[in-house]
Amino acid sequence: MSEIIPLERIHERGAAILLSYPKLDPEEVLRRVEEARELGVEAIELRGRHLINGLPVLGKGHTGVVIAVKTRSGEAALKIRRVDADRASFRRGAEMLRIANEASVGPRLIGASDNLILMELVEGQYLTEWLSKPDFNAGCVKRTLRRLLDMARRLDLKGLDHGELSRAHRHILIAGEEPMILDFESSSTLRRASNITSLIQYLFINERNRRLLEVWLKLPERSILLKALKNYKRTLSEDDYNILLSLIDLN
Repeated sequence: MSEIIPLERIHERGAAILLSYPKLDPEEVLRRVEEARELGVEAIELRGRHLINGLPVLGKGHTGVVIAVKTRSGEAALKIRRVDADRASFRRGAEMLRIANEASVGPRLIGASDNLILMELVEGQYLTEWLSKPDFNAGCVKRTLRRLLDMARRLDLKGLDHGELSRAHRHILIAGEEPMILDFESSSTLRRASNITSLIQYLFINERNRRLLEVWLKLPERSILLKALKNYKRTLSEDDYNILLSLIDLN
């Protein structure tokens, strides 16, 4: 059962640490409360599978903490910059998410400040959990993976490289049959986009994941797939993308 704490009562239950993690700084908490208010946040909601000081949160990473919040417009997710993060602001990450949204990828960006990104609330299974789930069928697997790869393809065409999809288990959630690519803080429009390349290597070249997917899909030898992937990486063409889809039984 979740617990809702209005911003004016953020110090109750020690919840202020979520705004100034990992070291509590009361003045920083006050600044971030004001930033949250300006974005329309009215309360935080303690829920999620991860814990910080015994408090449930949606996510915890090297740069930020993600919590559920209540806003004037409804539920949302709030990513809060860690005070020890290797970047001074979330503005660039928010801009990368905005660009991803233009390609219909990623949670919808609602607003941002130096220390906060307010976005659509997305919940589901991490990709690795979903891959290990025994109670889906081949049709579900194919539809979900095709949607995921089509998202990566749109990012490639947009010229936005996610930058972390070689570690997709940390950056993709699956809700039902709907995938969602998260965390665009390391993304760039300056380097060559390699989202399809990273995802196919993660899913179909990686030994563990390939073994799981071979139950549902007819997969080629790695050498054949790598050759086709090399061609796609060189051209980013629709024809070479379709060849990849055919090889991994997703066309």
